Amino acid sequence: PSSQKIEPSSDNQPSANRALSDFSATEIEAIANKEIQKEVLAEQGRSRIMPHLSSEVKILLLDRLGIPDERIAERLKINRKTVTKYCNNLTLFQSIRDSLDKGLSASEAAQKHACPVGPEDRTGGCPEPLVWSIALEGKSDQDRFVSLNWGLRTWDHWYFNDLDQRFGDDWPGQIPAQLVGHTLFYFTQEGDLVFDPMAGGGVVADTCLAFNRKCWSFDLVDRPETRPEIEPHQWNPEDLLWPVKGKEKPDLIFFDPPYFKKQENQYTKDSISSLSRKEYLGFFREFFPSAKENSKIRARIAFLNADWRDFQGVSALNEDPGRSILLLDYMDIMRRSGWEITHIIDCPLSTQRFQANIVAQMQKNRTLGIVRRSLIIARKK
Repeated sequence: PSSQKIEPSSDNQPSANRALSDFSATEIEAIANKEIQKEVLAEQGRSRIMPHLSSEVKILLLDRLGIPDERIAERLKINRKTVTKYCNNLTLFQSIRDSLDKGLSASEAAQKHACPVGPEDRTGGCPEPLVWSIALEGKSDQDRFVSLNWGLRTWDHWYFNDLDQRFGDDWPGQIPAQLVGHTLFYFTQEGDLVFDPMAGGGVVADTCLAFNRKCWSFDLVDRPETRPEIEPHQWNPEDLLWPVKGKEKPDLIFFDPPYFKKQENQYTKDSISSLSRKEYLGFFREFFPSAKENSKIRARIAFLNADWRDFQGVSALNEDPGRSILLLDYMDIMRRSGWEITHIIDCPLSTQRFQANIVAQMQKNRTLGIVRRSLIIARKK
């Protein structure tokens, strides 16, 4: 009715209430879009708790990520016939599509399609990234960016101040899903296989679901009930073994290892962050040739890392360069391992973690901190 009032936001409208009839269609649309934008941003910032998953959801999730049936059966300790049965039964997917068609958001659809888990009839959820993979079916990569409310950067400076909590678990050194999405956009095609050797919180696999890429993920920490898609594997620097064998090889290796001693106390004792400088660099001298051997002829590697300098409490002039590991060191190892570097993309760390008192002390000591982080893209020579 024309008597209905709208109280517009103070940033673009007069403070007095106005009747709906006083607004133009353009103004109404702008206000509505602003409210939608607020809801989307709130959705991106909320914490997402990864639920326990039913066998059906686990199988569909792993199958969606392109994990072969025999590995699914081995991972979930079930009969291969059971895997085939669930993979061919797409009732859950159709039910999710129906919910989305009725206007439910991806998070609402994920909560709605809970399944019984275990003998105690506990209720498990459906992972939200799996719902996104259904919601975005048939869309181009650019349309996927729009649907996720992500701006698409067209330059080699990818700065994201906030994590999108819809993708990936809370994890030490968690990277933004937007960074992964940009890497997929520029360096892969739909249906390509991505290999994540140190998956951590699973943000790469989650983002691959949203962008219709297959993904094989591995990590030290095994979480079969909540992250069955991340298969357990330890990279032993003294006897480095590739975790899978077979004809299928990745198109892209997305490698985000611990940045040497940064956050060392937040990783497990078997992490490569516990290695000495010599051992740590030695690991990469083994890994990069193995990655080249176990990827497709035209494969690329996306290696995310940062300089490590022992700068705490020391002036820039008094740092010991013999203790540092710079991006140049990694690039030198990559080149010697048969990789040709094609792009270096700036992906700075957020500066929000620096408190005013810490900054003041650093300035007093003439300490030069590190926020520069780079994504190094290379292809096989």
